[in-house]
Amino acid sequence: MLCAAACAAVMLSSVPGYAIGPDRQSVYLTVAGPLEVVRQGADHVVTLRGKPIHQSKGEPLTAQSYMSVGELDDGFDAVLLRRGLGNVDCPVVYDLITVGADGKSALVQSFNSCSRLADIRAVGDKLYFVLENKAGKTDVLEYSDDDRKRSAPVKLKKSALPKAETPN
Repeated sequence: MLCAAACAAVMLSSVPGYAIGPDRQSVYLTVAGPLEVVRQGADHVVTLRGKPIHQSKGEPLTAQSYMSVGELDDGFDAVLLRRGLGNVDCPVVYDLITVGADGKSALVQSFNSCSRLADIRAVGDKLYFVLENKAGKTDVLEYSDDDRKRSAPVKLKKSALPKAETPN
């Protein structure tokens, strides 16, 4: 009986698409080390150098974009994650993870308040997110890496695009 169960487990693990353990969705080689998005059943976990830094319970996490921002010696890497599947009231929710060469990471959850992400820009050592709500109003949120460096809670602040980067 024990042998039959072991044989079944070996056979199932060899079936394409069937995974017994965690399923690695994506890997990014950041300035702080490997950042991975891993599916564990219905949950998703983001790890940095193998240690969990973000988790979603029962919702998928999908890496949407990866950016390196600022100078090589003092910059940071950012991964934009799409969380959940969305619905009519809130079609998409974004989480932002940033990491620096100092090994520190920061997480900003649900920063888009169900608004559509129209544009992302890296200008100098800052990230700008241009969001459009259902009424068509546009807001710009700015991410500065200062809070992550100080290990303080990170918040995006309302801003405007820098004049030199404003489209015509």
